[in-house]
Amino acid sequence: MSKKYFVELRSLKKFPHNELFTVSDEFFDDEKPDIEGGDLNVDVEVRRLGDGYSIDIRLDGTVRVVCDRCLGMLDMPVEAEMQLRAKDDDGLDYDDEDLVLLSPSDTGVDIEWNIYEMAELALPIQRVHEDGECDEQMGNVLESYTAREQLTETEDAVDPRWEGLKALLDKK
Repeated sequence: MSKKYFVELRSLKKFPHNELFTVSDEFFDDEKPDIEGGDLNVDVEVRRLGDGYSIDIRLDGTVRVVCDRCLGMLDMPVEAEMQLRAKDDDGLDYDDEDLVLLSPSDTGVDIEWNIYEMAELALPIQRVHEDGECDEQMGNVLESYTAREQLTETEDAVDPRWEGLKALLDKK
């Protein structure tokens, strides 16, 4: 990971501190396979909390994903918020995924992976174009497979192996 999305903590003198990051297509590389590209604005606010820091992250923009129906590119709007806490590592074991422990050599927090997770989790489970916007050629292929399936189902509606049992039921 690069230091491009690094939030400096220890050198800050004035709180709250705000930073704005922009995320473009280069951010979404091979290590982040579900999102093909996008344009996001990431607003970060750092506040001092007694023995640590509160880091509020808000993102909004659009990401480019593959349509589940036609496999074409689809721009989807995303908006998400997350709050991280950071504090000095005191040797205790914490069971909190939103807590970042800072070693004495750490000067801040890299939030690159947090940005990606926020964008990914803001997407709906089913990612499809609006009706009529899917790739027409792929739609035709899907329709031909659907028509073949329906034809096969109607031809095989009655399994010939069950004809004998059906005859017994008809006798009653």
